[in-house]
Amino acid sequence: MNLSLALKTLSALMIVSCTLLFVMFRSAVGAHQSASAEKTVAITIDDLPGAVPGMEHAVGDLKELKRINRLIPQILNSHHAPAVGFVNEFKLQVTGERDARAALLQFWLDAGLDLGNHTYDHVSLYSTPLADYEDQAIHGEAVTRVLMSAVGKKERYFRHPFLETGPSTEVKREFEAFLKSRGYRVAPVTIDNADYQFNDVLGEAIDKNDTALAEKTKRAYLDYMDTNFKYYEDVSNNLFHRNISQTLLIHDSELTAEVLDPLLTNLQRRGYRFVSLDQALMDPAYATPDLFIGPQGFSWLVRWKLAFGQKADWQNEPDPPQWVIKMSDQIRQAKRPKQE
Repeated sequence: MNLSLALKTLSALMIVSCTLLFVMFRSAVGAHQSASAEKTVAITIDDLPGAVPGMEHAVGDLKELKRINRLIPQILNSHHAPAVGFVNEFKLQVTGERDARAALLQFWLDAGLDLGNHTYDHVSLYSTPLADYEDQAIHGEAVTRVLMSAVGKKERYFRHPFLETGPSTEVKREFEAFLKSRGYRVAPVTIDNADYQFNDVLGEAIDKNDTALAEKTKRAYLDYMDTNFKYYEDVSNNLFHRNISQTLLIHDSELTAEVLDPLLTNLQRRGYRFVSLDQALMDPAYATPDLFIGPQGFSWLVRWKLAFGQKADWQNEPDPPQWVIKMSDQIRQAKRPKQE
């Protein structure tokens, strides 16, 4: 081989090598960026064994509750989505149905999901004396702890009803110390939403066999949830300069049974991977102090603004469409017991 040919061959090999190194470098950087940009979310579901449309925490019809409490765990498992369902045990205490209603919770455990405490009667810590609220937490774990123990699990998470965490710093700290003494950790929420209002409207549509309204309501809810995730992702990036591991609050309802599959599919399209609540809370963001005291309940992302010297501007959280709010208000007003 002459010198000219050798130099050409060497040059070609160097070009190939550099090209390969560049491709490998691009791949490595892309993989790193993909890993660092990955979004995760834990699913939490309140008001087991069922949130009744248009009613303030009614016990619900057993046949209907069986349907939704079979379907929701199945959908979660089909998306490989761990979840915690938070229980109000007063809904189990129906004469002649106690065992059947406890079996609704067993559906969740049989699906490999976890259960948490949501107080017995779904009461507010803001308006309930601390001693009574502690009794509510104890009363609200009686059946759930037995069921979980039978499958080798412990009840470890507490979710405040209405996300109302206390009327004062002292009450808030005392109750959290009480929870810790009983083996609980507070289950925060970063992605909050008013799904109960959509559930009211959907329930009305189903009762009236109005399929057009039912489909309109489900579409509007999915659009609303896209808006919610965008809003809280923006708050996350403004506070922490990244997408933290999110915790989503939804309810054990007809709406969730109807839209959970497309909702989880949409989240996967947004780049989310589903993780357990344990995994989500390992994110350092959850060490941020929750300094909020007041009668409202809202996302921890908004509460954490106080720790950053900002306002907890919960009024800016996304609202459902006005037609949904109006219909929900009308439905609840019509179903409210008349004053004697």
